[in-house]
Amino acid sequence: MCAKKSDSVTFRIDEKHDKVLRKIADEQKISLNTLVNHILGNYVETEVYLQKFGTLKLSTDSFRRILAELDDKTIVDVAIRAGSLEAKEFILFKWKELNLQSVTGFIKIFFDVCGFGRYDIVVDSFKVVLSAHHDLKEKGSLYIKYFLESLIRTSLDKSSKTTITEDSVTIEFQA
Repeated sequence: MCAKKSDSVTFRIDEKHDKVLRKIADEQKISLNTLVNHILGNYVETEVYLQKFGTLKLSTDSFRRILAELDDKTIVDVAIRAGSLEAKEFILFKWKELNLQSVTGFIKIFFDVCGFGRYDIVVDSFKVVLSAHHDLKEKGSLYIKYFLESLIRTSLDKSSKTTITEDSVTIEFQA
């Protein structure tokens, strides 16, 4: 495996930010260099696109309360629209093409950055299995199920098999 090329860059940061970053790096048992590379990489690879696309940040509690006020049909309708339109538009905006790699890249952002839960995804030559655990309760599972199913159906032209519980969603489809 080839090592990534890197450049040595010198810049100044506020003393207060330096102290906080060093504390975070120490808590995570990583070097300051690794932490700063992660932060900059996340900004360049994700945050710039989320900002340009006009993505809102909302707490899990607020989203859970919104879902609690909606009936199941409305949640399904909103999830299908978000998965088939907005998600697909974001993928095309960031990656410029719809394929398994760009869709799984979006799913990573959906869970890791947008905060819809924790996930594990396994891709082999035959199938893709995504397991997600979240804190959005039953209506959150309903939303995530229809969001992901419509994303996969409209972006990859694949049907999927989904299992949900109150706090988890597992979805499987052909690679």
